[in-house]
Amino acid sequence: MHSDLDADGGAQPQRTMLAWNRTLLAAVLGCATVAFAAQRQQMVVTAAVAACAAIAVLVLVLRDMPAWHEGGSAHYRLMRHVAGAVVLLAGLGVVIAVRGILG
Repeated sequence: MHSDLDADGGAQPQRTMLAWNRTLLAAVLGCATVAFAAQRQQMVVTAAVAACAAIAVLVLVLRDMPAWHEGGSAHYRLMRHVAGAVVLLAGLGVVIAVRGILG
């Protein structure tokens, strides 16, 4: 039993690209959340870094989306951006958590 997607070799790369873009969008929303949390704790520098990171990641997503095609190198660039965004988000989250614990 074959579906229309099995016959379309282009569907898998499209789904992969969309999945990476959703992950980056989640990182953007996470950075925005960290920015708001840092701002509420009067951590101006952390809030500014998180807000700039959210904007930068959003720009990267919008820049890389049109360049995606099967066999292209855009997917590796997109994966590096995802890794960087997740590491940055984790680091900012740790800063917020430590500040909250320490008072």
